[in-house]
Amino acid sequence: MNHTEAVSTGAVERYLLGQLSSSESDQFEQHFFDCTECARDLRSGALFQDNARSVFLEERPAAKPLPAKPSISTWFGWRAWNWAPALASLVLAAIVGYQAWIVIPRLRGQLDAVLTPQPVASHALPPLSRGDTRILEVPTGSRFYTIYMDPAWQGSFAAYMCSIEDASGAAKFSVRLPAPAPGEPIQILMARSLLPSGRYTVVIRNAPENGRPQAELARYSLILKLN
Repeated sequence: MNHTEAVSTGAVERYLLGQLSSSESDQFEQHFFDCTECARDLRSGALFQDNARSVFLEERPAAKPLPAKPSISTWFGWRAWNWAPALASLVLAAIVGYQAWIVIPRLRGQLDAVLTPQPVASHALPPLSRGDTRILEVPTGSRFYTIYMDPAWQGSFAAYMCSIEDASGAAKFSVRLPAPAPGEPIQILMARSLLPSGRYTVVIRNAPENGRPQAELARYSLILKLN
């Protein structure tokens, strides 16, 4: 699972709610160890759940015996901690309501958006050495686009690491990709929200294997324009 898939499927919220399958949970756990954004969102969500749970599970102190027919003054004279169970119930109801009215509908909306047919721009990236200035234009309304690169190196590897750098050389993100079938290009599905318009460099490295250290294999040019 890469960051694009984690965002588009609401993996953080579903993971906290226990709505991911075993295989999805394993994939997401492998992803958030390498993704600072997902790790931050997961920590925030887990902290909120822990705080709410601690309020709900707080031990109720013993109340003083009440008269058989308490008066109004006796009712309003209870200590403040007598309201703790009611407050805990209110907090729990708020959490359940938030999940039912906000989290779950948002997940359904995201899923509907992903499943709705939409145009997807596809662009072959030229090697950086060619100085190619072709622009990848992503149409308005397109939530995704695809970039692909023909291998420009000798030999093959079981997997590759793809990094995207901006014009200053700063890495925007990296993703591990399985090796394509022989004769097929390396392809990446990108979310529109991942990168702003601009000039980027896509760097391909092999994933480390036994006896084969990681090394840079090729660089490609990406000039992105979001319409």
